[in-house]
Amino acid sequence: MDTRGDRKAARGTGRSGFAAALIALMTVAVSGCGGLGPVHVDPSDLPGVYRDDDAGAEIRLDADGRFSAVGLSQEDVEIDGGTTSLGDFDGTWDPTPSNFVYLQPEPDGISDIQLWTVSSKKVYLQPDVDGGPITLTLAKVKDS
Repeated sequence: MDTRGDRKAARGTGRSGFAAALIALMTVAVSGCGGLGPVHVDPSDLPGVYRDDDAGAEIRLDADGRFSAVGLSQEDVEIDGGTTSLGDFDGTWDPTPSNFVYLQPEPDGISDIQLWTVSSKKVYLQPDVDGGPITLTLAKVKDS
């Protein structure tokens, strides 16, 4: 009875299983590197204070749909017409079914801002809602 062929077949099956698992793992890893990707975060998990300590910027999302922002620079947000001074501001926030919320500043003069929700613990500020660069990464420092 020749068992070398059986062992060789079993060894080959093990290798192909390992290769399949490795390919699946690499696919998951690479798909996570392709940008922020579609991440759904429950809007009820978002209220809290998010901060970028390096920039000194802070955004507070309140459970009632209001937000406030302090310490953001003019490079962090787009100002319509370029004549409005920034300062601290507030407004409303509106979650979307996707992976971001719209920040709608009041008064007029500051464009709507996208806050990309990577998780309920980390968000990215993207002032250009048409896909401009991310300007800040903010980590949640306090739940509301």
